[in-house]
Amino acid sequence: MTDVIAEIAAFDGRIAKITGPVRSGKTEALVRRAAALLSAGVAPEAILLATSTAEAARVARHRLAEALAAAGASDAAALAARTNVTCARAVCLAVLDTPEARAATGRTPRVLTSFEYNFFLEDMKTLGTPARRLRSLLRHFQEQWCAGAPEEEWVVPGEEQETLDLARRLLTRTNAMLEAEVAYLCGRYLQSDAGAEARQRFAHVLVDDFQNLSAAQQTCLCLLARDQVVVAGNPDEAVAVATDFPAPEGFATFDTLRRGVTVFALETAFGNPDITGFCDAVVHAGNEDALAAGERRGEIRDIATVKWNTPDEEFNGLTRYLFALNAENPEAIQAETCIVAPNKQWAHAFSQMLAKRGFSVSSLGFERLAGDPRDMSRAKALAAYTALNLIAEPEDLFAWRAWLGFGNYLTLSDGWKFLLAWCDEHDASVFDALDAASAARAAGEAEPYPRAERLAERYDAGRALIEGNRARRGHALLAAVGAEGLRDFAALADRIVGDEDAAALYAAARATQFAPVHEDNPRAVRVSSYEQMCGCSYRAVYAVGCVDGFVPARDAFEVVSTDADRARVRETGRRAFAAAAGKASDALMFSTFSKAPLELAERTKMQVSRVRMESGERVATLRPTCFLEEAAASAPITLGGQALLADMGID
Repeated sequence: MTDVIAEIAAFDGRIAKITGPVRSGKTEALVRRAAALLSAGVAPEAILLATSTAEAARVARHRLAEALAAAGASDAAALAARTNVTCARAVCLAVLDTPEARAATGRTPRVLTSFEYNFFLEDMKTLGTPARRLRSLLRHFQEQWCAGAPEEEWVVPGEEQETLDLARRLLTRTNAMLEAEVAYLCGRYLQSDAGAEARQRFAHVLVDDFQNLSAAQQTCLCLLARDQVVVAGNPDEAVAVATDFPAPEGFATFDTLRRGVTVFALETAFGNPDITGFCDAVVHAGNEDALAAGERRGEIRDIATVKWNTPDEEFNGLTRYLFALNAENPEAIQAETCIVAPNKQWAHAFSQMLAKRGFSVSSLGFERLAGDPRDMSRAKALAAYTALNLIAEPEDLFAWRAWLGFGNYLTLSDGWKFLLAWCDEHDASVFDALDAASAARAAGEAEPYPRAERLAERYDAGRALIEGNRARRGHALLAAVGAEGLRDFAALADRIVGDEDAAALYAAARATQFAPVHEDNPRAVRVSSYEQMCGCSYRAVYAVGCVDGFVPARDAFEVVSTDADRARVRETGRRAFAAAAGKASDALMFSTFSKAPLELAERTKMQVSRVRMESGERVATLRPTCFLEEAAASAPITLGGQALLADMGID
């Protein structure tokens, strides 16, 4: 432990800021501070250690238990478990979920999943605003909410106000909330007279990766602190994982906008200097001073770029290499090895190949359900999730909204509009309107409002689903809703015991959408998205699929985009790439390939350099991620895949 980290652990002032480069011990300092507080007798319920993600919180809780045990605490695990170690989003939701907050805000903190947002978007289109303009307005709203700006200060009368009013009406009617509203509403509540009792809820608030949070999230966490707030971070490590609109400037100006802030600077980076030098070079690409790196000491197993011919060679070759490494040291902790994948397809391919080679695998960051709700053949996972939701929570209005729209090219947004108009006219609830439609359908009477018969058909099917399956449990319930055998539910199906009721299964399924974590298995190799690397640390990191179009995303190269849009996508990818690479303590490897079938390249959005014919098939030529070249003198050595295998004695 460095002297500075020891100072932070003992810090008894009111406000502090911890800065430092990648792997300098910022998270360790916060963990040590929490452990010191607990050892001094502070109640665990009075401490909040906030992170960017649920996985980062899981890791921090484990590290806190280790720190307490090292300090001699006999009940280290229990103390750590009772301490509030959680992500910023969960903190805001917990505040909003109190009866007092619900009454004050008039809202229910039932956040829409990414696929449910598409139903909301279809309903917003009934306003008549062109789709591109509508998306632009909604993004504008979300950006302002994340900035914590009061609506009365930025909403323009006319189109903006009408769009916002419709959004609020749709969400309120279904007891739902958008992700970007969570911290905004939490902050407004905490700053109001009604939220006075909720303010300063924790004696000590310690925040890791402060730069990843939105301005609204940052404000909420500071408002929740009574005696002390300590934030740690680095603006250059900002990753859009806790929000689509992180505010690194909130960390950069933290000490200049507040009085009496003690600043601790951690200047020494622990671990492999080649890795930290590379990460710094990527972040500061174009800055010649930052790129002036010392002589690189790395060997093949230290830091390198490996180039394969095709994706299949990458999948096969790299997993053979990992198998050989494991054979050399079979007692190694597999959870200290992480494969960073650029997308769901690459993550699944590597997970499958690793499993075939005998590895246990835990995948994280690719759980979000995707599909097209308008086409039932492409919406099986979405419909299964919604069916499970309805059985677990039959009064969930947005689950009903989604259920009603499956299989319709407009997701029945026109019918939903007529239904809400009928509710307004009759001062009735959504369930009143659905019951009226169902009764008219059963009696063969005229529709109470347009499209009511179609809505009633889906409503009746949903009620029959609930009634017929409310007693089912475990795998039988998953099979009944159509989830059994679907890739999106495979991890859930593997984890359950078999006697879980609908509420337990739905809670687990929802957690995979909003708060996914790695399984607690030290023998499982980690497969992670770039974003989910935040707050973690691994002995060895293997970044796969390192080609332009994957890293950064193809939008960074699209000629139809504006320069500003391309730059935004590129910089977002750059920071995520560098931050993930910096999580390797000992070894870092980038894996790339030079060509792929054109159909695969186009479907997965690789950036195609040129197209040529090989054996009668069209093949796309690809480039390694531009971030490697931009690292200049700090870039790792490049070797062919066969050379890597030969180094391990693999033919």
